[in-house]
Amino acid sequence: MRRRAVAVGAAGVAILVIIVVAGAMGRHSGGGSPTTTDPTALEGWRPMSPAPMEGRTANPVWTGREMLVWGGGSCTGNPCRGPNVRPLGDGAAYDPASDTWRRIAASPLRPRTASTQVWTGKELLVWGGDAGTQSLADGAAYDPATDGWRILAPSPLSARHTSGVWTGRELVVWGGHDAATDAYLNDGAAYDPAADRWRLLPASPLAAREVRVGAVWADKEMIAWGGGTGDEAFGDGAAYDPATDRWRPLAPSPLSGRVGTAEVWTGKEVLIWGGTPGTFNNYFADGAAYDPAADRWKPLPTTSGRFTDGVWTGQELLVWGGVVPTAGGGQTTPVQSAADGFRLRR
Repeated sequence: MRRRAVAVGAAGVAILVIIVVAGAMGRHSGGGSPTTTDPTALEGWRPMSPAPMEGRTANPVWTGREMLVWGGGSCTGNPCRGPNVRPLGDGAAYDPASDTWRRIAASPLRPRTASTQVWTGKELLVWGGDAGTQSLADGAAYDPATDGWRILAPSPLSARHTSGVWTGRELVVWGGHDAATDAYLNDGAAYDPAADRWRLLPASPLAAREVRVGAVWADKEMIAWGGGTGDEAFGDGAAYDPATDRWRPLAPSPLSGRVGTAEVWTGKEVLIWGGTPGTFNNYFADGAAYDPAADRWKPLPTTSGRFTDGVWTGQELLVWGGVVPTAGGGQTTPVQSAADGFRLRR
């Protein structure tokens, strides 16, 4: 049986979101029907206040004070990909200290799903992504201090949706998927916002794939794990060191291959949680923590399974939005875009 990666497909890629009935969510880490769970009863997790925008799957970033959410896509039908995903071009910022949201200024970029987004310490960098069946190769930067945007220099990479990290000096992106040609990619580049300039990366030991949000910066390396193609979800990973301009493979993970995971760096570990094996009737509620110093993994607590992303505040993993099944379960379970979230303290 062929697997279809959730965020990729012949018709194009979409990062997706879920609108969930308050107090009822599917908890699902395997096949069959999800059970209904009260999110307020999940140990270590608590809900956020309602957002001033519709449910979606997006690539949120943490600024040190706020979680910024821009763009993404909303499911309009099942399966939740290609023409069944509506690209979005608005955004908002969430302050966990006050549990409040604010809308951000309109962007010069067209609405899109699956864009690469990172925080530099001053700006939110947004690059690439998909607008329906067309992949994009442009980008812009948002400054929350001025609530303004600027356009990025042209990239040497082809149009795609992909994953990226901020190293403290550069935005590094690798791999991805071109929605127009249905091609999976294994090249990458780095962008320096100070010089407004790009450079190409060396070849990676990983097979071509769409990692989506499955890459994080771990002090001195970019950790890329998981991801998939239209036929396979991967459970391997590698680390790229820009100082040496080299890659290394990661130790085997206890997690099964998947796409659409929440991945963050805590200062000591990479936390990987949730995702899907590439189908919308199966959502993982498990996760693991990877210690790059020891090249070792350990399991995380479980909660409601979903295809999503997350940010690290310095104390907690924040997970908001994503894709979840509606009530009922089964192999033809409809999906919906979520507008709720959870917090996990480490």
